[in-house]
Amino acid sequence: MQSPDGKVAVRVELRGGQPCWSVEYGGRVLIRDGLLGVQMGSSPDFGACVSLGSISGKWDCTWRPVWGFVSEVRDRCNELTWKLQETAASRRRLDVVIRAYDEGVAVRYAFPQQPDLAEVTVKRLLTEFAFGDDLVLYSARDYQYGNATIATLKKSEGAVTLDMGGGLFVSLTDADRADFSVTSWCNKKERPGTLVGVLHSPASGVLPFQTAWQAMVIGRSPGELVERRFLVENLNPPCAIPDTSWIRPGKALCQVYNCRMVTDEVKRLMDFASAHAFDYVEIDHSWSGAETKWTPEEIANFEKNMGPFWKGHPEWRDNVKGDLMKPAQGYVPFRPHSYGGGNFVDLDIPALTAYGKSLKRPVGLCLYVRGALLKEFGGEHAIEDVFACYERWGVAGVKPGFVPPSSQQNERAIAYLVKKAAEHKLIVCIHDAFLPYGLCRTYPNLVNVEGVAGEEAEPSIPPALKSLHDVMLPFTRGIMGSFDYTPQIYKASKTHCHQVAMLGAYLGRASVRAGLKQWSPGGEGGAEIEFAERMPGLTDEVKVAADLGKSVTVARRKGNDWFVASLAGPQAARYAYPLSFLKPGRSYRATLYSDEPGGRKAVRAQQPVNAQTVIPLAMEPNGGHLMILEASKP
Repeated sequence: MQSPDGKVAVRVELRGGQPCWSVEYGGRVLIRDGLLGVQMGSSPDFGACVSLGSISGKWDCTWRPVWGFVSEVRDRCNELTWKLQETAASRRRLDVVIRAYDEGVAVRYAFPQQPDLAEVTVKRLLTEFAFGDDLVLYSARDYQYGNATIATLKKSEGAVTLDMGGGLFVSLTDADRADFSVTSWCNKKERPGTLVGVLHSPASGVLPFQTAWQAMVIGRSPGELVERRFLVENLNPPCAIPDTSWIRPGKALCQVYNCRMVTDEVKRLMDFASAHAFDYVEIDHSWSGAETKWTPEEIANFEKNMGPFWKGHPEWRDNVKGDLMKPAQGYVPFRPHSYGGGNFVDLDIPALTAYGKSLKRPVGLCLYVRGALLKEFGGEHAIEDVFACYERWGVAGVKPGFVPPSSQQNERAIAYLVKKAAEHKLIVCIHDAFLPYGLCRTYPNLVNVEGVAGEEAEPSIPPALKSLHDVMLPFTRGIMGSFDYTPQIYKASKTHCHQVAMLGAYLGRASVRAGLKQWSPGGEGGAEIEFAERMPGLTDEVKVAADLGKSVTVARRKGNDWFVASLAGPQAARYAYPLSFLKPGRSYRATLYSDEPGGRKAVRAQQPVNAQTVIPLAMEPNGGHLMILEASKP
C-alpha cells in the first residue's frame, strides 16, 4: 500500500508464518522486515499464521480544531486491514491494521469477534521499528537531546525522535489510547538498530477489541515534523461535542505568584487579565483545602509536630478533609509533614465566576482538582458530582493534578474525566505525568496537558540544560500533543523574550505564573507583553524552522497577520530569517522584540517588510525573539 501522495510505501508479508512489515519514504527504506504481532497474557501467544486476505480502504476529509496551530486539518490516508489466522488448533484471528498518510504511517492490532474467544489480554506489542542503523535520537527523558542512540536508549518517556540522516527525521508515539496502556520506547538488544514499544502494563478487553496506534511521523526537516504532528489527532475519533462554541482558546493567568486566594484579590487579577487579553484565571491547589484527605495518623502527627502558628489557627482541622465542593476557610497546611507553611483561603467561587463574566472582556475561572480525591482514582468524590457542582457555580474549567496515568484503567478514567467535563461545559488542563495521544480531537475541551519537565521541574534541571530543554521540546514531547510549560514571568535564568516566546512556540492553551507585578506600571516587564496580549489561541497556519538543539522559530498565521516566536538554547543564536512565507506583492509592518544586548529585557522596534525581507535574528544565551507582522490593507 501507499500514502495518497505515493511517498510512503508499506509492504507486509509472512516470513515463516510470522507477519512482518517494511516501510519506505520517497524510495528510501526506513523499516526493513520488522516483526508484527502481539504477546498475549495468560493464554498462549499467537503462533504461526496464515493470511486470510486483506481489505483496503481510504478516506479524505477535513476537520476544524477549536484551538492550536492550524484552523483546518486534512485527514487523508489509505488503510489496509490484513486478516491473519493461527495455524494452531485454536485458529484464533488477529487483524493488522495499517494506515499510510502523507505525513507518516501507523499500525494497530484488532481482535474481531470469533468463536471460543470472548476476551483478550495484550501483554506486549511486538512491532519492530527495524531501522537497521544505530541512529542518533532525541527524547525528553533524561534530556537525551542528541547525546544518545538507539543502542544507548534504555526507555523513552513518551515520544522519541530519530535523525535518519540526509535531513530526514521520524518521531514515534502512540495515539488513540483511551482504552489502552501507555507506550514508551526502548531498544531491542537482540536486533540492533531496532526500537519497540513497551506497555506500562497489560491491557484487556472483550472482543471486538483493539490496541492503541503506534505511529511514526515523517518529516524532511525537524520543523516539518512539528508541522505534520497533527497525524496524532487524525488517528483519534472525530469530535464528540455537538456544540464547541463555549470552548474559548484563550490564555490563562495563574493565581500563584500573583495573589492570595482571597475573593477581592482574585477579582483584581481578573481585572488585569481582562485588560491584557487573558481569558482565564486559574486558582491552584489549597483553595478547597489540603490536596489529599488526611488520615487520622497524619492529623495526629501534624498536631504533635506543628509549630506555634498552627495552634492559633485551629481551622486547619476542617481544611484537611479533602472536600472538592467546598472552599476552605482560613489557613491550609501544605502537606501532612510540612509543619511551617500554608495558604490562606477566603473565596466566594460563585461571586468570582459572576464577576469574571461581567467584565468587558470576560474572564473564566478555572479550579485545581487533585486526582486522588476523585472516586475514579480512589477518592471519595465522583467526577460527575464534582463537575455538576462546578457547573452550578459557573466555573469555566478544571486543572486536574497528580492524576495517575499510564495503566489501561487510569487511561480510561482520564478519558471519562474529559468526557464528563465536556458534558458540564468545563475546559480541562491536565497536569503532571499524563501524556496526550490526540484525545483533544474527540474532546477539544481538553485544551492542554503538562506531561513534561516544565516550570515546576526547573529547579531540578541542570542550568546548562534549561533552555536546551525549551528548544527541544517541540521535537520530542511536543509531537505527542499540547504541553503546558507554565513559565514563570520573569525568571533570571532566561530573557523576557525567551519566556514570552514560549506562549507562541508551544502547542496548547498558554498559561503563565506571575505577570501581575511584572507587567504592571513600574514592573520589570516591557513592551513584549504586546505579543502575549495579541497572540491568538487558534491560528490558521504554522511554519517551523530549527537548528536542532540551538534554536527554534515558530511562525503562526492568523488571517493575514503572522506571529513569530523564537527561542535560543544555552548559546547565543544569530541567523538570517527570511520572510518568504508572506504573501508576495503585499507590504507588512513588523513589530520586533529583541533581547537587550548583554541583558534580559526586550527592545522594541518597527520596520516595513515584505516577502523578500530577511530579518537578522540575534538572541542572547537563553534568549528569544518576537515578531508581529501586520499586513497593510490592500
